[in-house]
Amino acid sequence: MPGLADDAFEHDGQLTKQAVRAATLAALAPLPAELLWDVGAGSGSIAIEWLRAGRRMRAIAIEREPTRAAACRRNAARLGVPELIVIEGEAPAAFAGLRAPDAVFIGAGLTRAELVDACWRALKPGGRLVANAVTVEGEAALIALRARLGGTLSRLSVAHAEPLGGYLTWRPALPVTQLAVRK
Repeated sequence: MPGLADDAFEHDGQLTKQAVRAATLAALAPLPAELLWDVGAGSGSIAIEWLRAGRRMRAIAIEREPTRAAACRRNAARLGVPELIVIEGEAPAAFAGLRAPDAVFIGAGLTRAELVDACWRALKPGGRLVANAVTVEGEAALIALRARLGGTLSRLSVAHAEPLGGYLTWRPALPVTQLAVRK
């Protein structure tokens, strides 16, 4: 299981949390020497865990925000995967000239149909596309995408035990809706 703790990553709060990251990596199903595009990479947590999943793995993180792209580069270097390619730019324009991916993770931009369509077109036959959403608008985009492409929709809910007075209570994290589809 991808096991890096959330605090292993430098981030600004936009991070695929550990339990959801593990489920996302399972849905991406990495195989040796495959290429992942992590679109809307943020801190790079998905791409970094992908690279750590096996030998000869390859990943490209695409992030439009300069501060997040810089954090992604620092995270990759610090967490033992300096081979991560980080492209600072707006997707889908940033896809120009990139090799076709075996898998795509969309962490941001789901409400932009042109972005999702460009990811799908670029994906190799048999490749996997996984997208996560935490907003109602993102979830609606995933439902529409599933109606068009098929795949599996899942709702991931995680809660952590935290103190409440002298006891513990469950504090839920935001639920994540995930679509996983094979081309």
